[in-house]
Order: sequence, then structure tokens, then C-alpha cells
Amino acid sequence: MEKRNKEFFPGKLHDKLRNQFYYLNEDMNGNRRIFFENAGGALRLKSTLEKYGEISMIPDSPVRDYDIAQKINQYITDGKEDIRLLLNAAGGEVAISLTASKIIFEMITVAAQNTSEGNIVTTAIEHPSSYDACEFSARQYGHELRVAKADHATGSVFLEELLSHIDEDTRIVSLILTSNITGAMHDLEAYTKAIHEKNSDAIIIVDAVQGAPHELIDLSRCHVDGINLAPYKMFGLRGVGFAWMSDRLARLPHHRLLATDEMNWDLGSATPAHYASFSKIVDYICEIGFYFNESTDRRTLIEEGMTRITLQEQAILNRLLNGSESIKGTKELNNVTIHFEEANGINQDLILAMTFSNMSNSRAVEIYKENNIQVFAREASSHYSRRILEAVGLESLVRVSPVHVHNAEDVDEFLRVTKMIDEM
Repeated sequence: MEKRNKEFFPGKLHDKLRNQFYYLNEDMNGNRRIFFENAGGALRLKSTLEKYGEISMIPDSPVRDYDIAQKINQYITDGKEDIRLLLNAAGGEVAISLTASKIIFEMITVAAQNTSEGNIVTTAIEHPSSYDACEFSARQYGHELRVAKADHATGSVFLEELLSHIDEDTRIVSLILTSNITGAMHDLEAYTKAIHEKNSDAIIIVDAVQGAPHELIDLSRCHVDGINLAPYKMFGLRGVGFAWMSDRLARLPHHRLLATDEMNWDLGSATPAHYASFSKIVDYICEIGFYFNESTDRRTLIEEGMTRITLQEQAILNRLLNGSESIKGTKELNNVTIHFEEANGINQDLILAMTFSNMSNSRAVEIYKENNIQVFAREASSHYSRRILEAVGLESLVRVSPVHVHNAEDVDEFLRVTKMIDEM
């Protein structure tokens, strides 16, 4: 098994990056807090909110032909180009919606209503926005719903299991890039190529909300028709979701103003501030990339930056698991079980799925909070969690989800509190 990286960002870079986030060391009430809940909320880059506010103050419409209108319209053009660059996607259409959940629901529904009756294949660990879209569309438009099972050890869906449900009548395949409960990462290139080889007509739609902030995506090497992004998970804003669609998906009949281009998915005027804010996210990734590679090519900097983010997060995960000379890691504690990571190795997102044998997982979360650490208990009582937990054989778990700007001191404080909980 390939070894996990152990080296953190250089101190100078790390300090510079940490200063660019709101509420990294304290909550909105001024209380000291370590926020290890980035798979649910997410830390915010200052530049994204500053840019959003700056552009939002401008009263002009972007669909006019004078200087200010043209300037703010350029933010939309540049933002769409940055989304394509982040994904390395050529052509197609970039769409915007209120949430990433809404846009993936729309993509799946449009694909289902514009294809002949057949089957829709999804997986047991999909986010409800894509899974429920598949179930809804299957019922509404006469398709059979097929669900690939999850592996209990990895919390992922093996490619062979997924392919076993795909045949010549498969119309849509819905695949999650990274689970925000188990942390399992699917190899997008390998999975989509294999799906395409088995059925080249199947429309492949990918939920990248959890994966995009943590790993490099290269759609030039994949067979993807639709993929969604949530800026708030990428240190940006809530209240907006983006998608990229291939020409064949974007051209399917959908809600649009009929005088607009057949591939247009925007109803009404776009918000320039949303696109300008997203470009600041890409600027930030490029900043990390430039520290290691002084290229002038933006995609090259994105590749370098995302690769470095992944390495940094593997170093954080390594310390969470194995500790250091001065403190025990979670793997060494008697009443703590770490799920999925052992089987996944480096194909594990920076999500630690833990259970405690000496108390309920919800009680452990309360103790973390009492000690100024924010984590989250995924419980079967939640409609967001039940199906996925059942799919991997668990009733609940404590989800720990730091992000690349956390440091060794944050991890060690978490380990200190975890040791205290373990000994109760």
C-alpha cells in the first residue's frame, strides 16, 4: 500500500494561508474553537466574501452594452472559465443554481425525462440530492432503479459491483466522487472509463461536492456528462451551486427562456458576484501552486495547488491516526475504532470516521464541544445519514473533518481531548 505523506506545508506558507480564513481559531462569539466539521459546514476565505460584497454593491445589469455592464459581465465570463479550468473541462455548459443539490437534481431529472425507458444506476452511498433524484426520476419516467451496494470495510462502492448493474438499457449512472460520511474516494477516471466502455450511451453524472475541495479533477481524462460543485465546501459562499455539463446533456430539453441558446441553463440574470467570488477560490488554489511552481499557466497552478492540498491533508490524516512522539494517535486508543481508513489507505479523504465503545457517539461529540472542538455525529435518525450508514453496517459515527489549513497544534489538541474521552 502506498504510504501517506507526513510532511506539512512549509511554515511560512502555512501561516500565510491560515491568515486568509475567517473564524479559524475562534467562533463568531469570540470563543476559542477548532473547527473540524468541514464536511458539513466549511471555513470561509476572506477574499471570497470581500469580492462578493464589492461586486454586489454595483447596481448595473450585466446584460447591457455600456462600460460598467461589460465589466461586471466579464466576471461571469471569467468565473465560468475558472470553473472549466478547475475541472479541466473543454466546451460544454456551466450552470448556476441556489445549491449544488438543486442543480444535480435538475441534471438527473432532465436526463431521465428525455431518454427512453430503461434503468438508472446509482449507489447506496450517494448524497440524498442525487440518490433521491434517481429514485424520483425512475418513478416519474418509468425507469428501473438499480442500486450498487457499498463495501463495509472501505465505505466505497467497488467498480465491479457498480458495473454489474449496468447493461445496454442503462440510461443514467449517478456516482459520488467522495463520500462525506465514509471519506471513501472513487477513481473518477477509472470508473467513468469502465462505465463508458460497458455502455457508451449512458449519461454519467457525478457528485463532486465533497471531493472537489480535496483532490484534483481532470475531466479531460474522464467520461462525465454532468458534475456539480458547492462553493461553500470550497471555502466560498453558501446559496449557490455550480455544474458543468457536456454538450449532449446541456442540449436536452430543460427549463429555459426559449429565445436563449438551447444549451443555456440560466433562468433570469446571472449574479456576477457569485462568479467573481468563485474566481477568488481558484486564485487561492493557484497561490498555493505558485509557491511550489512559478508557472504562469493557470491550469498548471491549479494542478500543483490541488496536489499540494491533497498532500497536506494526508499529512494531517497521518498525524490524526498515528500521533507523534509526544502524543498517541487515534489508532492507539483502546475505546476508539477508526472505520474505512485501513482498507482505503491513501484513497481516503480527510474524514475520520470514529466510533467509541465506552460511550455513545453523540455524547463524545458533546465532550469535544465542551473542549472547544467542533465535530459531528452522523446518526441513523437523520434522513441525510440513515441510508448511507445502513449501507456500511453502522448505526452512527463521529465524523472528524479538518481541512488543509489546520496544523499540527490543532491535531494534537484534538488528540489530547480524544485520549481524555477514551479514558472516561
